[in-house]
Amino acid sequence: MTMTETPLSDASVEISEAALTEFEWSLWRISAAFLRWQSECSSELAGAGLSGLDTAILHTIRYRNKPKGLSEISRLLGRDDTANIQYAIKKLQTLQLIERVKGRSRKDTLYTPSRKGTKLTQDYRALRRHLLVSLIQKMEQAEKGLGGATEMLELLTSFYDTAARRVVSGAHSVERS
Repeated sequence: MTMTETPLSDASVEISEAALTEFEWSLWRISAAFLRWQSECSSELAGAGLSGLDTAILHTIRYRNKPKGLSEISRLLGRDDTANIQYAIKKLQTLQLIERVKGRSRKDTLYTPSRKGTKLTQDYRALRRHLLVSLIQKMEQAEKGLGGATEMLELLTSFYDTAARRVVSGAHSVERS
């Protein structure tokens, strides 16, 4: 324990742990629902089976209308499973949703959406607006709530990333019973 940390009572640890557990269950459910939405929406629009990851990669490649390489795609999505991202990129190329932009070397290869891929992302956005935005607008103070949730999730992402690094580096100690 550092000097800035104060010891927590067993009761407050249990309350915090219970709140975190409830949050994590909600996170699993929203992650699954979000990936299901991405997959169903994109698959319907593309006329082919696309996963949530395929959809995320297509939208990431189109993001800001600037070609992206593998490392930038991985960084923007917060992913380190390069093999899965490469597989999705090949699938998107096969479906003619993205095109390869030649770089100086294979490592410098960039990808850009094709016309078909750009149309799919535009259609996805229109369907998202029609189906999801209309539902979210029914919530009181939706923008404020989403903004607060986004800030909270960004902060929690940094906590989970820090905890993961500590596990990997062995910089943790847990009493095991």
